[in-house]
Amino acid sequence: MKSNKNKIEQDFVPSTEFKTKIENQVKSENEINLILEKVKENQYSIYILNKSSDSIKISKQDWSLYLIQEAKDTSEKWKPVEYWQYASCGNSYLSNKLEPNGIIKTESIAYNGNFETEIRFKLLNENKVYYSNSIIGKISENQFKLPNDIKTKWPIRIMEKTISEQTLNAVIFLKPNGMEDFNKKWEAYLEKMAELRKNNKN
Repeated sequence: MKSNKNKIEQDFVPSTEFKTKIENQVKSENEINLILEKVKENQYSIYILNKSSDSIKISKQDWSLYLIQEAKDTSEKWKPVEYWQYASCGNSYLSNKLEPNGIIKTESIAYNGNFETEIRFKLLNENKVYYSNSIIGKISENQFKLPNDIKTKWPIRIMEKTISEQTLNAVIFLKPNGMEDFNKKWEAYLEKMAELRKNNKN
């Protein structure tokens, strides 16, 4: 399993024909729709479409959306095959406005392996989760496994010895309120450490 490295195509301007094509594919009633297409052997394009009548704030980290890839395992259950790597620099956290019927395009890797299955993408935006349509792709089954060094990555490493698996998964697998939950536990951890230091001085 690797971290997602999607990149927003900053100069993307959809044509009228493209907008019609994408809008005809939309079946979800969500305010944000994700459309997934495989455009190259090793590349997916994901289109984020604002179906609401108002502008929507789209959160991003540098030039990436909060996006990870999921796949169905041998039991037909959706599981992540990527995790999200938060930035340690506060200046990385940005947002854009997406106007009604506006479209953002981002690109992400299409893996190749010996396990053919369904693939989809998960987007976290403003503490809401959105899923793309699914398409057939190929991965390696070991992509369902987290790397051994996951607790050395930001922000997990600042609480690597005390963080629960539940909080870890909430953060890296883009669950709503995942970072808020982490920050609460981090503040509680700091208070505990401060109390221990105070007691040791007495």
